[in-house]
Amino acid sequence: MVECRVSSKRGVVLGMDGRRRFQFSPHQPTEHGEATGSGVFRTEPSDVRLGFVQVAFAGHNRTTDLGDKAVMAGELKAAFAMLAKAGVTEARLLTGLARGADILAARAWREAGMGPVHAVFSFLTDTPGRDATDLLEQGTWLDGAATRDSGRNPYLAQTRWLIGAADLLVVVWTGKHARGAGGTADAVRLALEHGVPVLWLQPGGTGPKLIRPERLEEDFGFLEFLEQLTFTGTPLVQQATPAALRHALADLDLVRKLEPLGAGGLSDPENLPMPRAYRLFLRVLGGRSIPQPPHPVPADLEAQEGFLRLTHAHSRADRQANELGAVHRSHQVILLMVAILAAVAGSASSLWPDVKITMVSVELVLAIVALMIWRDSERGLRHQRWGEARRLAEDLRLERAAWAIGVSTAPHGVHLTSTADARHERRMASLPTGRFDQERIDAWGKWAMDQLVAGQAAYHRQQSGINGRVSHRVHQLDIFSFFVLLTMLLGYLGAVAAMAIVGRDTPHWLSGIVFMTGAIVPAIGAAGLALEATLSLGEEAQRSRVLAERLDALANDAGPGRYPAVANAAIRLQRVQEDHWAEGVVRRRMVRGG
Repeated sequence: MVECRVSSKRGVVLGMDGRRRFQFSPHQPTEHGEATGSGVFRTEPSDVRLGFVQVAFAGHNRTTDLGDKAVMAGELKAAFAMLAKAGVTEARLLTGLARGADILAARAWREAGMGPVHAVFSFLTDTPGRDATDLLEQGTWLDGAATRDSGRNPYLAQTRWLIGAADLLVVVWTGKHARGAGGTADAVRLALEHGVPVLWLQPGGTGPKLIRPERLEEDFGFLEFLEQLTFTGTPLVQQATPAALRHALADLDLVRKLEPLGAGGLSDPENLPMPRAYRLFLRVLGGRSIPQPPHPVPADLEAQEGFLRLTHAHSRADRQANELGAVHRSHQVILLMVAILAAVAGSASSLWPDVKITMVSVELVLAIVALMIWRDSERGLRHQRWGEARRLAEDLRLERAAWAIGVSTAPHGVHLTSTADARHERRMASLPTGRFDQERIDAWGKWAMDQLVAGQAAYHRQQSGINGRVSHRVHQLDIFSFFVLLTMLLGYLGAVAAMAIVGRDTPHWLSGIVFMTGAIVPAIGAAGLALEATLSLGEEAQRSRVLAERLDALANDAGPGRYPAVANAAIRLQRVQEDHWAEGVVRRRMVRGG
């Protein structure tokens, strides 16, 4: 039995239930397992079955580069057989279906029974050759003419679509630099930049090799990489074996077939008192939020099966994250209110001595309620589940928008990927099908820009205002209560002095009020500090303001032909926000309030 799994790409330990637990620095795999600095060891059983895998293919079309076609066809069959031995049972081949190596690979894939073939064509007028018409099952046609008119290379755009959706690149490559943009070498370069492992078949070589992108230096330079390929013993390239492939794909969170996301509701009862307390608290102190109507989804986009799958997955994940967040934050507000009420009950007997037993009983009940709420949250790891659910919902939102315009969520040079569940959903959605003419590009691009840029800028502006007002008013309450305490103490000292002058005793009720004030005001101050510590309202308001300003700047650049570049920049910004959110999991643990 596998006790835990460590992803060397992200440095994340996954427990037996598949949830992230701790962060570690990247590490390198061994043949039999992996060890981390914290003593966590992973073993991969030889009969492990991987989840659904998307395999991109790129290869030469010139006979001089490809070599003997019969020999290469045999090597491709052997490579796909090795994938099956590595544990790949369900997969999809993404290919340009061009003459030469592409057709050889598609035929070998079909004969191996690995799964469907999805072709991505560079131009709207492209059609598979007569010897490949039977290989086309699904297709995506890009507007290469418009891409060229905008100063970009249509073949490189096609390669980006292929690599952006891939978990593994299989490439027939001489190991030399490309003769032009969008060639086989560019496919390898993009795969390494996006953290995608490469199964390399070299014409006339010594068997298939595996290139692991995490073994590249941080200042990765492709020309230097090409030079290193000429040396023997380099750690960048290893002989491909089923075990090596299994490790490479397992590190992409493909070691299991993920269960479908929950049907909607929470997996455990969340019926503690006042589950909407935080919403009421937010509305009273922060004001009512007015959501901005989203950009309408184009009809032809909504008709895509992959889009419907991603939309359904995002809706469920977002609903679950909102429910978990509302419950967790509501219970935190309730705990802090209980702490203040307990201070009131504990000090009330100083003003009304006859109710001491009653107030002690009330304080005991409040303490038990607080303990039950805190214990339930800690046992259920609700703060952690909330963080995981919110990360999943945000990843699915990014994947959904990026899917519509063929953008990878792992921008160049930044090895950031989605959670396993989000990436799995996009993988199962395949690629958009049909013709990406200018009408579709414009309609889908505007929708994606609203999801990634304009809509998010409006959301963060609103959140900045609401959280900022709540933080400011909580701070004002702290200051006001402190001045009330000072006033009461000074007033009491003045009253004692006056009473001494006239020879009378200080009234009992005055002493009781001062005692109660001295107990309640520190409780209010502690509640304010605990609220800011767990929910970081002021900090989140500032971060939302900065993010909204940066997204507004990107919105000015979001025009036709600029959608992929703007989307990449927006994804980078929001991934930084996601990482900050994930790092705050421990800070969001429930505070008992005394």
